[in-house]
Amino acid sequence: MSDELAAPKMIDRSTFHTELDALRVREKAHTREGDAIAAARRRLPMVEVDGATPLIGERGAVTLLDVFEGRWILIAYYFMWHNGQGAAEQCEGCTFYTSQVRELSFIHSRDVTFAVFCQGPYEESVRYCAGDRGRSTCKYAEPQA
Repeated sequence: MSDELAAPKMIDRSTFHTELDALRVREKAHTREGDAIAAARRRLPMVEVDGATPLIGERGAVTLLDVFEGRWILIAYYFMWHNGQGAAEQCEGCTFYTSQVRELSFIHSRDVTFAVFCQGPYEESVRYCAGDRGRSTCKYAEPQA
């Protein structure tokens, strides 16, 4: 067994709390920096996107504007797709995240559409984000050249 898996050393409660307090100072600094980075990201300027951008969806060719489904806001999750690879080689984080999105009526009632996009063949990638596992997410892919 490696040292990485070994249990931490045993110490008294007072020493533990001293070390914990020092760690919390670092954690709070980390959180504040993360908050500052997130705020800076929200203040980034926007880039106009062409609503006629072509995509492939469940019913064939659609535009980016169609993906909104008549709603005001679109939450777009970009699935990092690896063409020609099996399930084990796809992005673990993307697969996990999209598998947790199921019931969308709550966000739909707030005029929001959730859609998953990927850069890969629709037929190959759709099973990871919609349909055959009972998920109600919308899946779109960029047309392949």
